[in-house]
Amino acid sequence: MIILYLLIFIISCYILIKSGAALVKTLTMMSKYFRLTEYVFAFILMAFATSVPELFVGITSAISKAPTISLGNVIGSNLVNLTFILGFIAVIAKGLRIESKIAKKDAWIILFISLLPLLLLLDKQISRAEGAVLLIAFSWYIYHMLRNKDAFTKRLNHMKRGVEGYKKLIKSILFFIISIALLMLSACGVVESAKLIAKELYLPLTLIGVILVALGTSLPELVFGARAVISKHEGLSLGNLVGSIVINSTLILGIVSIISPIQIQNLNVIYIGGGFMIIAILISNLFLATREKISIKEGIFLMIIYGIFLLAEFLLK
Repeated sequence: MIILYLLIFIISCYILIKSGAALVKTLTMMSKYFRLTEYVFAFILMAFATSVPELFVGITSAISKAPTISLGNVIGSNLVNLTFILGFIAVIAKGLRIESKIAKKDAWIILFISLLPLLLLLDKQISRAEGAVLLIAFSWYIYHMLRNKDAFTKRLNHMKRGVEGYKKLIKSILFFIISIALLMLSACGVVESAKLIAKELYLPLTLIGVILVALGTSLPELVFGARAVISKHEGLSLGNLVGSIVINSTLILGIVSIISPIQIQNLNVIYIGGGFMIIAILISNLFLATREKISIKEGIFLMIIYGIFLLAEFLLK
């Protein structure tokens, strides 16, 4: 059976890559029509789209009275976004340029938002009231970012808004919806097959959440980011990563904890993941706040951090 699960995993990854490539093209076209910067548009629209797998896992786990799966997924997803995916994108881009002023200016605000769930977990739970606090934090940051949208530097060439422009917009929206549907279906295929593979290999459930499910639900960010930098649209990749981290830490955990309050015991997997996430946030934010780009060496360093995290989780599982 494990061969069948691996086949499903590979096919799902292939569809994911193809739909991600189509998504970059349609998103760029829509950015031209709405005359927004790449970073803002990617944050608002693409980050929501690529965070749907995490949201789906979160709501399902909350309804099933197992919200710790969502907690592990969010911590794992944020960690893989900040280390492996950010590092990988920096490597294939031969240095990821940080063209957005707000990405540099807001680096430490994003740090606090990312750490907020871990701070709320000091008493080993996230209550419904604390879930509401997370939703308020999400709403505030969206408002703050939109107020500062003119601080973004890289804009795409405008598209004329006549009849032809409108037709192109409708066509782009249709392709966008189809691409998103394929992206989400393939991501679900990746996640479900990964879970079955983990079951065959007798891996614990918490480890599935932090590593396998997190990797599966983060594949849209990886594919989209890689395609964006290959197409010379670095602002899209960075905006999507930052947006996904904020959405995971606030919106998704907020909804999950309101449906079913999150309570944890002495789970080593969660604590190890949280500790590595703090390290990753500090290092990646230093790169974002103090440099004009994330170099290839820094990208490799971020990927190594994720490798050390995987080793620690498996050794202490």
